[in-house]
Amino acid sequence: MLDNLIQWLQGHMFPCFYKQAFGISCPMCGFQRSVIELLKGNFMESILQFPALFPLLLTALVFIVLKLLKSPKIKVIVQVILLFDLTVMIITCLYKNIY
Repeated sequence: MLDNLIQWLQGHMFPCFYKQAFGISCPMCGFQRSVIELLKGNFMESILQFPALFPLLLTALVFIVLKLLKSPKIKVIVQVILLFDLTVMIITCLYKNIY
């Protein structure tokens, strides 16, 4: 079942329109390949493809837990974590485009 999903995802990847238009990587470049590598169990390759995937997954998990607990500070906590995620994405994008 998982193999079928992986094969389907590999056959239906979206092209990066930003990269096609401007010739440089966007902050989300590598996300699809990273998810596929994660599904295959290749954690290190997943991190190398898109380092912000794990922080984004952690953000989603924290959001769900805080939502279920009805935390009054959910907005502030998630905003701070998302700011960290965005920082990781921007640094990764700059690194990919410079080197």
